[in-house]
Amino acid sequence: MKKSIALLSLALGLTVSAQASAAEANANSASNIVSYGTDSLVKKDGTFWIWGPQQPVPTQIPELTGAASTFGFHMVEKQDHSVWLWETKPLSKTVTVKPVSGISNVTKIEGYGPALALDRDGNVSASVKTAEGWDMTHFEPVKGIDHVSDVESYYEMNDKTGQARRIFLKTDGTVWTNTDSEPSLTPAKNLDNVVQIEKNIALKKDGTVWTWPKTFKGTGSLPNTVTATQIKPLNQIKSIWQDANSSLAIDSQSRLWFWGAILTGYSDGPVYTDLPDPVLLTGVKNVKEAYVVEDSIVAFTGDDKVYATSIKRNSMPSNASFKLLASDVASVKNGYRHIIMQKKDGTLWGWGVNKNAELGYGDYEFMHQTPVPVQKPISVSLNGENVPLASGVITRNSQNFVPLRSVFEKMGAEVSYDEKSKQATVSRKEDGKPAISISVNVKTGSITLNNAPITIENKPFTVDGTVYLPLRLISEKLGATVNWLPDQERISIQMN
Repeated sequence: MKKSIALLSLALGLTVSAQASAAEANANSASNIVSYGTDSLVKKDGTFWIWGPQQPVPTQIPELTGAASTFGFHMVEKQDHSVWLWETKPLSKTVTVKPVSGISNVTKIEGYGPALALDRDGNVSASVKTAEGWDMTHFEPVKGIDHVSDVESYYEMNDKTGQARRIFLKTDGTVWTNTDSEPSLTPAKNLDNVVQIEKNIALKKDGTVWTWPKTFKGTGSLPNTVTATQIKPLNQIKSIWQDANSSLAIDSQSRLWFWGAILTGYSDGPVYTDLPDPVLLTGVKNVKEAYVVEDSIVAFTGDDKVYATSIKRNSMPSNASFKLLASDVASVKNGYRHIIMQKKDGTLWGWGVNKNAELGYGDYEFMHQTPVPVQKPISVSLNGENVPLASGVITRNSQNFVPLRSVFEKMGAEVSYDEKSKQATVSRKEDGKPAISISVNVKTGSITLNNAPITIENKPFTVDGTVYLPLRLISEKLGATVNWLPDQERISIQMN
C-alpha cells in the first residue's frame, strides 16, 4: 500500500518554482544561463534547451524563442509572460511546442489531476479535463479562492479508494482545501498564521509544524477537509520540505530534522519503514535547504556546499555522517532521483540517478555517485543561420561532436551509415572541384579522407544509437571555416 501511495503522490507532487534566488542571479551573471530546472535551461538570448531520455545533453528547441524561465511539467514562461508546453514523443527525438491558454505571469505549476497554476497576482487556475484526460494546454480559473501565496497537491487513500487533494495557502495565513469528490473549498482546521505548506505539513509563523493524515484505515468515505495536529518535538522551525514519503525541517539554528520513511531492500522493490518522530541530524550544520533525493538526504549549507547522507538503513541515527558532494554552489534544483546544481562560476552539475540521461552529461550510466558537469548548451550556425540538432553538441576532451546527419547534410554533403559494418560515409561533390569522401568506422574510430587515413586525437562514438562525429574535422575537410564564439557558446561554420 505504501509503495502505491508513494508513486501516486510523486505523480502529483513534483514542482519547480520559476523564481530565481539571489545566489542564482549571481551565478547567472557569470553564465549564459538565466534559468534552469532538473531537465532544462534558458539562456540569456531567450533560447530554451532540454535534456533527458531522447536528448543526452542540452539540446535547443528552436521553436521556443524569447524564453524567460523554466518550470516543471514541461512548462516554459516567455518574456511576454505567456506559458508554453513542450512534449517529446516516446522513442523519438521529435519535440512539439504548444501555447497554453488561460494562464500567464505564472510563479508555480503544481499537480497533475488537475494541474494547478499560481500567478503573481495570487490567482489559481486548473487544467481542463477532456475525454483524453487532463489538457495541459488549457486552464480555467479556480472559483472561490484568491490572494493565494502557494498551492500543493497530493493523493490520499484508504483501504478501498483514493482521491486527489489540493491545499491552498492564502496571504492572510489561512489554509483551504478541496478534493475530486468535494470541489467546494473548505477551511482546514487548526491552521492559521501559516507561512509555508508542503503536501500534508504546514509551518506556522510561531515556528511550530502541523500535519494531517494522507492515509486512512477502513473503507469509509475520505474526509472533505483536513484537521491538523502539532508535531510536538519541532519548534522554532524556519522552513520545511516534504516528498511522497519523507519530511525535513530546518530550525532557527540552521539545524536539520528528519522524519518519515527510511529504506531497505532493492531499488525495484524498496521496503519503507516509517519513523514518525523527528530526528535531529547533527552530522551537518548551517543548513539552508534540504531534500530527499532517491535514497539520500541532500543538504545545501550556508557556506555554499552540498552534502548527502543515505536513508537506506535500518534506523536513522542522529549522528549520521554526511559526505561532501560539491563546493562553491550557488543554487540547487532537486528532482525525485537527481539534483542539478549551479556553481558560482555559472556551470551546471548533476548528481544522482542518470538512467534516462537526467544529468545532461552525455551518457546513460545508471547513477553518478560524484557530481558530473552538465554539457554546455552549444549552438551551431551555418553561414549565420542556426542549425537545429536532434541531439545537442557533446564535448569530449575539448573537442565537439555532433550527430551524424545534423550538420553535414546542410553543408551539401551526402551522409550514409551502414549498420552492419558500423561505417559512416560523408561525401561531397562540387563542380570544378575534386570529390571528397570521408569514411568513419564508428567501431574502431578510424577515419579516412579519400581512402587515406587521418590521425585523430578523439575517436567518434555512439550514444543511445546516435553516431557522433567530430564537427570541426569533418567540416574543414568539406571546405568550411569553423570558429568558436565563446561569448555566445556558438560554433560558427562559414561555407561558400
